[in-house]
Amino acid sequence: MKGKYEVHEYVGIPLITDNSGRYQLKKDDQNKIHSHSWRTGKHTRGKFSQVGQILITENNLKVVIVAELPLAFKDRHSLTPLQRFTTEMVTDDVLNQALKLIN
Repeated sequence: MKGKYEVHEYVGIPLITDNSGRYQLKKDDQNKIHSHSWRTGKHTRGKFSQVGQILITENNLKVVIVAELPLAFKDRHSLTPLQRFTTEMVTDDVLNQALKLIN
């Protein structure tokens, strides 16, 4: 099929920065942390390297990746595409906290 590209689902948790500029997991109004899923799109920039890497959504939200999952090309429209992968990584303690919440 012409125009077909590789698609993956990325499960992640949105991030905020604390007063020191370090990344922390974003909590909602009830003080809970939620994960969400995004996918690669045709125009997604950058490359996924490992869990703990930060991606940027189309709304410029920074998200830590906690899982990469296969996604069929035909199912790609069920998820929002991400804008780009960054080369930034979260600290080990933030990543461990995120992984505990997912598992």
